[in-house]
Amino acid sequence: MPTPANGVMPCAGSALLAGLALAALPSAARAQSHDLAATVSIRYDDNLYRVPSGLRKTLPNSGEEVVTYLVVRGGVATRIGVVAVNLKGTAGQRIHAYNPRFNALNYAGSASATYKTGQGQVDATASYLHEPVVFDDAFITHKTLRSTADVNIVASRNLLGNFRAVGRGGYQRSTIGSRELEANGTRIVRFSGGFGYFSPTGNSVTLEYAEQRAHGLATTQIQTGTGLAPYRSDFRERSVVSYIDYQLTGITSLRGSFGYTWHDDRSVLDKDGRGIQADIALVWSPLPGLVITPSFRRGFSTESRVFSNGVQVTSYGISASETLFGRVNFNLALSRGSRRFRYDVQAPAPLALDRNEVTTRASAGLSYVTGSKFTLSLTYDHAQRDSTKVAFPYVADAVTFSVTRAFGS
Repeated sequence: MPTPANGVMPCAGSALLAGLALAALPSAARAQSHDLAATVSIRYDDNLYRVPSGLRKTLPNSGEEVVTYLVVRGGVATRIGVVAVNLKGTAGQRIHAYNPRFNALNYAGSASATYKTGQGQVDATASYLHEPVVFDDAFITHKTLRSTADVNIVASRNLLGNFRAVGRGGYQRSTIGSRELEANGTRIVRFSGGFGYFSPTGNSVTLEYAEQRAHGLATTQIQTGTGLAPYRSDFRERSVVSYIDYQLTGITSLRGSFGYTWHDDRSVLDKDGRGIQADIALVWSPLPGLVITPSFRRGFSTESRVFSNGVQVTSYGISASETLFGRVNFNLALSRGSRRFRYDVQAPAPLALDRNEVTTRASAGLSYVTGSKFTLSLTYDHAQRDSTKVAFPYVADAVTFSVTRAFGS
């Protein structure tokens, strides 16, 4: 795990996770449920670096790679008095056949707690993730690790009937252990407040004012139109947003957020933006075992937070899964996403890497659960990116076979 220059690990999320885990230990015997699973997978990828076809063919093994992934996952759901607690953890080792320098241990943990009464509710979550930056995200040819700690709390309290006051707060710290990308590391504080309708059946719709305040963790020298200048990520976001969790019909639900955001870039590059922000999905189950989910996302950061300033992201997709006989699962997914980079601090002259990217992804998978708690899975993935800069387009195909053994209950 990368360590900051001051030698202190970014572990606010880890500390909270550890505290919740220790608090749960006395209640382990009363755990409502627990699960444990181990997976071995083998993935063939025909374009590991996600580079243009002409460049891929000049690389060793034509850019192809076989990755073995060994992973263990576990979780516990229990109660501590009136508080419902969920703990989850994952640890995995990636082993590359042709590029062992990319071998990496990744791990993640999360904890959530819910306190609910007739007058209100409090939900707290904490998570920590340590994993390699994928080549889709960044123009790199060496192993780069990122670590993200995230803590959030949401509280609501009855005002009148089914109407409640709502407040949210959050903290995130994202670090990237690479000279090219370290200036994208950020520390973000989030807060919002408003009111909402919460029905007795569990549906809710809120209207809130929200802010994000972000500060970069590192400074780098960049070339601007007037010469060299120090760049440190720094931005504010103000939003009017609605959070929705609503069962529209017996077979259809709508979940996520939707609103309007003003993104104020306070770095030396000063590239502001504004527009609709959304992260919302419609879940439709027209038949038993069949789930179809259209989704839409728009915001000013990538999903991984590798880029959270100077970029606008819009994506939409649809996925479908069908379970037969309780053992066989089919899944399909199709998505299309665009990223507009107003600048990119991977380059010494970030403004020279302004570009538009459009990435189309398609996947299909089949899995079978045996009678002895083994699951066999086969997945095909296709990705194609087009870009206004010649160094960024790529086409990639991958096939993954995995075997999972479940334990516990």
